[in-house]
Amino acid sequence: MSSILSKVMGLFSLSPSKRYQNRHHALSRLVKMFGFRIYHAHNTWFQDKEFLQVWLGSPFYDGHPENIEDFKFLLFQLTKAALSIDGDTAECGVWKGASSYLILKAIEKLDKIHHVFDSFQGLSDIKTEDKVFNKRVFKWRKHDLRVSESEVWANLKGFENLRIYKGWIPERFGEITDKKFCFVHIDVDLYQPTYDSLVFFYPRMSPGGIIVCDDYGFEGCPGAKKACDEFLTGKKERLIHLPTGQGMVIKSQYYD
Repeated sequence: MSSILSKVMGLFSLSPSKRYQNRHHALSRLVKMFGFRIYHAHNTWFQDKEFLQVWLGSPFYDGHPENIEDFKFLLFQLTKAALSIDGDTAECGVWKGASSYLILKAIEKLDKIHHVFDSFQGLSDIKTEDKVFNKRVFKWRKHDLRVSESEVWANLKGFENLRIYKGWIPERFGEITDKKFCFVHIDVDLYQPTYDSLVFFYPRMSPGGIIVCDDYGFEGCPGAKKACDEFLTGKKERLIHLPTGQGMVIKSQYYD
């Protein structure tokens, strides 16, 4: 009983730092009971001035600061990390255009083109590799995430270095076979388009270039993880599984 009372009293400590730490610890234990987690104490990424200026000025910000997402911040940071590397940027699977907006803002003062590939018909066929058997996880269906091309153009208006290729992956990849890339974002959720994107872009990445698979660590996208793991088998690179659910690969500077 005294232990419980001590913990309760700790929530109202006269020391601001102890009070914060005790409340953070109590809240962390509470949300874990329901299968959730909260950020570490004193995490500062959501206060980054450059990112906030970009995201809060975007057509995707809904006015709620608590909805600023960690994986969007990381995408922006990784794009910036690749800017000194030769080549263009690309995205496979654009949805409404939020990720491409961040990539375009990162490269807007550079001589780089951002290439976007999407069917604008939503997801393709759900195959065996994409089946989800966990009952509490959402199951994708064909044509989920469908967004019109006109909506994406409207969300990304003003960027002169944007090129959009409408069609199922990989049917329009052939139009950029002569390009090199410094950063590629793959966000297609399913096995086959993820694998096809890796097959095309991996050999076209400049040394040090970064590929990010948005869906690698999500229970609802087992096919994306399988595609990445299979493709990288035998390669020099190793995928880095990030706590945001993303997976990233840095193209090796060494070749056989």
